Amino acid sequence: MDEKTAHDLAQQLRLELPALLGADDDAAAVDSQLAEFLERGRLGDSVGEEILRLVRRHPTLRQRAAELVAPGPTRSIQPPPGDRRLPAPPRYVCPVDGYEWYHIDGAQPIPTCPNDGTSLVRDLDRGTA
Repeated sequence: MDEKTAHDLAQQLRLELPALLGADDDAAAVDSQLAEFLERGRLGDSVGEEILRLVRRHPTLRQRAAELVAPGPTRSIQPPPGDRRLPAPPRYVCPVDGYEWYHIDGAQPIPTCPNDGTSLVRDLDRGTA
């Protein structure tokens, strides 16, 4: 466990000590030790291991610490299933010279080939069916 996680754990446990250990002298002693560790940590000392040793001595603290540091479910944004690419528009070709035209706007009529005036035919092999 890294130092920041140990410090965060100690701060949270201090808030919950009365519920976890009761209001007896043991809770006050643990609170005092955690406060000391946190202060030393703020001054730059490495106190993560000391915090963990203290927590391990008390079964209720050990159990609560495990709950607090356990990885929870992660939520992420998933793209919708399936192919996100747009389908290719229908392709029309001139059977005489190979001129190709894509029917992007469904309201637009299919033109004739500008090179020879032949009617364009739908290319079912390469365009969308």
